[in-house]
Amino acid sequence: MQRKTGCLVWLVIVAAVAVLFLAWQYCDYRRISRTLPSGMTMAGLRVGDMTRAQALNSLEVAFATPLTVAYRDHALSLFPSVVGLRYDADQTAADLDSALADWQGMRGFISYAFRRPPAPKRVPVAITYSEEQLSRFLDRVADQYDAPPQSPVALPAALDFRSGRPGTTLDIEASRARLANALVSASRQDVELVVEVDRAPQRDLSLLKQLLQSRLSDHPGLIPGIFVKDLQTGDELAINGNVAYAGLSVLKIAILEEAYRSLDHAPGPETTDLIMKTMTESGNFTANLLLRDVIGDGDSYQAVEELTASMNRLGLVNTYMAAPYDEKDVASEIVTVANSRVDISTDPDPLIQTTPLDIGLLLEMIYQCSHGGGGLIMAYPDSLTAGECQDMIEWMSKNPLDSLIETGVPSGTTVAHKHGWTSDTHADAALLFTPGGDFILVIFLHRPQWLEWEESAPLFADIATATYNYFNPSP
Repeated sequence: MQRKTGCLVWLVIVAAVAVLFLAWQYCDYRRISRTLPSGMTMAGLRVGDMTRAQALNSLEVAFATPLTVAYRDHALSLFPSVVGLRYDADQTAADLDSALADWQGMRGFISYAFRRPPAPKRVPVAITYSEEQLSRFLDRVADQYDAPPQSPVALPAALDFRSGRPGTTLDIEASRARLANALVSASRQDVELVVEVDRAPQRDLSLLKQLLQSRLSDHPGLIPGIFVKDLQTGDELAINGNVAYAGLSVLKIAILEEAYRSLDHAPGPETTDLIMKTMTESGNFTANLLLRDVIGDGDSYQAVEELTASMNRLGLVNTYMAAPYDEKDVASEIVTVANSRVDISTDPDPLIQTTPLDIGLLLEMIYQCSHGGGGLIMAYPDSLTAGECQDMIEWMSKNPLDSLIETGVPSGTTVAHKHGWTSDTHADAALLFTPGGDFILVIFLHRPQWLEWEESAPLFADIATATYNYFNPSP
């Protein structure tokens, strides 16, 4: 009897413990079941661990909030009413209750007690919008913000250029899909519309030519000769490029090149001194000594013949010297295509002539030679080296003038140039080394009878500034 009584006591104790455990578990379940199961989402919004009321309120707030829509840099607000967005709170609540059925009551408690959490679930949300109104919204956005590419524009007053601008076209179908997903999502993330970008048109030298012609139009009667070459692309611009001008001291570039070609060794002290005074002091006397002693083997007239023949061999057929500097009435004008023109004339010095194109191409050959290639190396492979051509550029870089082309470019810009002038013609021919690329700029200005320095100097500077700005656009 005592044994039966003992067993009964133990059964009662076990039963009591089980009841207490289940009661504790049920209380905990009741506490947890006040919130939605972890992993539950509604219209992309994580509602797990929210109460039912909190979840439904969050949805209502989300679908009343406008979407932020971006068309590239433009931020737009898309209000729900614009697309006829309708949120049915009652139907959504009913769908939520239906989804919670398995988590409530005895079945839910048993799952909780046996540590079987419900699987993540997406609860449907009753949300609709008007496809037609969405299409109208996208059409309005396209009408307002789509734009064709814009070409670069010359700004003559500023001696600068406005860069080309890319075109933009809204991809309506791709954007519609993105907006459709965002409209029915309660996460309310910003929407980036799909915009196709057409590359901005690139500037070309015709734009610079347009600006220069606008600037030159303020000087009626002036005969400008301009040559510009992009040493990266080979593109070039010419205004009266094949018009004959007095060669002036600009042709000392050709004397420099011919002197190095004639030497079979590095220049000695005396020759170096002649080169220095010719290129940095623009000495006519020292230029004639280079002609006579280095190029002409003691004969200045043989030297100018050799120089002219060399220019012709290089294809510079409008460039010649008929006599050394400061020699008058000792030789005849050499007939060229340029000085045979009847439509335009600068009345050039009959004894020394060139064209903006010829002198620009000679500078290009020296530049290419300094890099081991180009026409000079091809024409004289055994007479010139890249190092010698680099020396020529360095000599031209040691010619500070603080006027003409130099005053139109930023301080510190390397300008390898040679200038010259007479009463009616002023000129400067330069290689410029700039962050935006290396280029050639040759300028000749001629006014019959007399050209005032007060007219030419600012014009040289403005032409140089515009050309520098073309190759070095503002950010």
